[in-house]
Amino acid sequence: MEGVGLIRRRRLRRQCEALIRSIDLPDPFDIGVLCQRLGTSRGRPIRLAPMALPAESPVGLLVSTLEADYIFYEADTTAMHQSHVIAHELGHLLWDHEAISTRLPVPQARHTLPDDLDPLLIQHMFGRSQYADAEEWAAEYFATQVLRRVSQWSPRPPTVPPDMMELVGRLERSLHHRREGPA
Repeated sequence: MEGVGLIRRRRLRRQCEALIRSIDLPDPFDIGVLCQRLGTSRGRPIRLAPMALPAESPVGLLVSTLEADYIFYEADTTAMHQSHVIAHELGHLLWDHEAISTRLPVPQARHTLPDDLDPLLIQHMFGRSQYADAEEWAAEYFATQVLRRVSQWSPRPPTVPPDMMELVGRLERSLHHRREGPA
C-alpha cells in the first residue's frame, strides 16, 4: 500500500503479532466463536449479520452503537471470504480505529438503517473503504494473519441468530431501496 511506508508496516506487523497472540483463537476455528469470545472479553457483544449488500457498497460494514458492535458482511460470497471480511472488521474494532466520517447525517441514516438501529445512538458506522491507509493496511494484515494461524480451518459460514433475522432483512431492504432510488 503506497500510503504506508516500510518502517510503519514493520511496526504495525509487530503490533499485530502481539495483538493476535493476546487473543484466544478457537480451535477448531470458528469466526462466530471468535466474535463471541472477543465480545465477552470487551464487555460488549459483537453481532454478525450476513446480508446481500449493493454492488457499490463495501463488502463489510462495522456499526458501533452504545450497546453492541454489529458486523454486516456480504452474504453472497464464499465462507472463506466472509470470514476474512469479518476478521478485517474485527481488526478495525480491536485496533480501535476511528472512521474518517464516524456519523452519517441523520436524515441519510434514517433511510439506510433498520428501525432497530437508531441513528442517534450510533457511535460509528463505516465500511472498509473509509479508513486511512495505515488503518486499512493494519486491519487487512490482522485478518490475513488470524486466518493463517488457525488450525484445521473449515469454511463454515456464520449463522444469523434468530433475533437478528428481522434486523438484517430491514437493513437489506433499505440498502437496496437506496440503490434503486425512489419509485
